Amino acid sequence: MRTSTDDMATSSTSHFIKHNLFILTITLIITWFIFKLLQLLKICLVYTVAKWCLSKRKSLRKAGEWAIVTGASSGIGEAYAEELAKEGLNILLISNDESQLRLVSERISTDYHVETRIVVADFTQPDSYDVIKPAIQQLSTIACLVNNVGMGLPFSLFVEDFYSPNEQSIHDIIHCNVLSTVMMTHIVMPKMLSQKGSNPGIINISSYSGLKEYPYASMYAATKAFIHQFSRCISAEKYSKKIVVQTICPLIVSTKLSYYKSTSFFIPTAQVFAKSALDMFGVQQQTTGYIQHDLQALIYNSMPTFLWLRFWRRRIHRFMNESRKAK
Repeated sequence: MRTSTDDMATSSTSHFIKHNLFILTITLIITWFIFKLLQLLKICLVYTVAKWCLSKRKSLRKAGEWAIVTGASSGIGEAYAEELAKEGLNILLISNDESQLRLVSERISTDYHVETRIVVADFTQPDSYDVIKPAIQQLSTIACLVNNVGMGLPFSLFVEDFYSPNEQSIHDIIHCNVLSTVMMTHIVMPKMLSQKGSNPGIINISSYSGLKEYPYASMYAATKAFIHQFSRCISAEKYSKKIVVQTICPLIVSTKLSYYKSTSFFIPTAQVFAKSALDMFGVQQQTTGYIQHDLQALIYNSMPTFLWLRFWRRRIHRFMNESRKAK
């Protein structure tokens, strides 16, 4: 009897779907578009109302006197250092380019009337922290750490390509992108927890590439995925009541690392990006930091995986061909 009833229910459902397939399809499409419109509305609200109400950027000076920025000699790191100096924070700049680091240090000190110090360190070398630790211990209080230092590798297959990474480059990118984030956090966090002051911050610069499949950039994307997950886990620990941990996952910014010199609606300068991203401090634990990048990510996230991979491969092949012709 039960089998007969089940068969009738199945038959009835199949009959309903068959005769209402068009209406159901249209309903699903409309629902999908409404969902995407709600996501778009959320992005707009986050970068307007939420930013205005929740941003802790202006509170950083109450958290401490110093900000530490790695990879601070150019690009996003330099721009972050400048934005933090605008808030009245003294800046400890860390990079491996001593001459450029001194220029940035002098300019920020002169323009914003804050104290600056430099540490010359190569994050691909494990002993770099022997120089960094004493410099950090000498700081009075720390308001913010920006783990920005990073490196990329040429776009290529992981193996069997002339430009594929060798053992040394694999070690270098893991030390520079992954180990630096963990070690700097490990060095700075105890000092932040022991000091008085409200909500110091750790800002980890990841990448949108750490959230999607990025063939031909497997090592770089994997290191950025680590930063993303590490930040989420640290943020979920008990320190979250004391320390604000934020992950920045930008798309393309016009810097030396990105190889994009020109700017556009979706490609900001490092200065424009850093200003927007620091405004989002305290608003979201994970953010692209830039409203145009959120819009771009919304489009990419809507693509089926096969379509995204096709789009990315075509883009990378074109870029690789142009780069190798230029050489």
